[in-house]
Amino acid sequence: MKDEIRKEEKLDKSLETSLMDSLVSCEKCHLCNTDCPVCDHRVTHGPVGINRAIYYGMKWNQFTKELRDLVYSCTTCARCVATCKQVSRALPLVEIFEKARELLLVEKMIGPMPDQRNVLKNIYRRGNPWGCPPQERTKWAEGLDVFYASKKNNVETLYYVGCATSYDPQSQKIAKNLSKILKRAGIDFGILENEQCSGSEAKRMGEKGLFEHLAETNMKMFEEAGIRHIVTGDPHSFYSFSQEYPNRTNGLKVEHYTQFLNRLIDEMKLTLSMRVPKKVTYHDPCYLGRKSEVFEEPRKLIKRIPGVEFVEMEKCKENSDCCGMGGGRMWMEPPKGLVSSHVIAEKRVKQAFDTAAEILLTACPFCNITLTDAVKGLNKEDSLKIIDITELMAMSL
Repeated sequence: MKDEIRKEEKLDKSLETSLMDSLVSCEKCHLCNTDCPVCDHRVTHGPVGINRAIYYGMKWNQFTKELRDLVYSCTTCARCVATCKQVSRALPLVEIFEKARELLLVEKMIGPMPDQRNVLKNIYRRGNPWGCPPQERTKWAEGLDVFYASKKNNVETLYYVGCATSYDPQSQKIAKNLSKILKRAGIDFGILENEQCSGSEAKRMGEKGLFEHLAETNMKMFEEAGIRHIVTGDPHSFYSFSQEYPNRTNGLKVEHYTQFLNRLIDEMKLTLSMRVPKKVTYHDPCYLGRKSEVFEEPRKLIKRIPGVEFVEMEKCKENSDCCGMGGGRMWMEPPKGLVSSHVIAEKRVKQAFDTAAEILLTACPFCNITLTDAVKGLNKEDSLKIIDITELMAMSL
């Protein structure tokens, strides 16, 4: 028993040493701060400020609520990583901040943020961050004749719906529209009756143990149902399934719906025929774009809809601004003095206004919720509509 404790202590020490090595690798050029959505005029915020705060917290063994607030202000959008890649040594800054949340804050019982504690309990107890009843997770599918995937009812494609799309009334449109599109294409697909959280947001908040528990449970569920192909409209789950889950390459193919639907059109299984004469622009979700490098498929899908006029926002693809709700910020409001998520979202919406587009398209339920709230907050609901790409496609079927 003592040997096991010593091994764990050595492992923790090794991880902390690795974290410190990463922190001191920063050139402190401050260029990442110019692109960070949570950075204000003070250099104490933004990636450089967070980096320095973690460094001195470790050096002086001072892990305070002030440090916690700063580290959890990060949206994990990876804009800083993209900037660092262009001008310096491409430090994995988001990984560093997530590791700090795990090792220095959660394990020392300082993190996560107070508002996030119940979120993690909800994920563990009820399988979703909001604590909604598990038995209501598939309620959106009533009347759509969508099958449950299981060992007895083996399907070629599993549609993993995700928590936000399952419970949020606005995001449920994504599930309904995508199901109709897949049916139109004749795809043999199903959903899981006992689907639960992918664990992506638990990992973002530093609760690695819960993430690993969910990953193991989900992989077992996929295996028991004979799943070999997963399609999802949730970029956060897509990222975790394809890049963070154990045995992720063990014969399991994971696609975001923008990738899959393009392939169906290429294979002549899906045809978009009705004209949709709308001027649209597209917001790159951070976990689909920068984190997973899926940039072209959503744009290709949009351009395939007859009648659509597509315009880019000034900041797009690798340089796209985020909606402000990643990294667990969906369930917290930053303390006074730190940039609000609403401010970040409104800034992004204003960029869409500049294109004179009628519709701002998303491919992520989180972005859909956040940007819609931003438009409402600006009282511009008549000027710009926020919808998912699946809704625009449904108009063309």
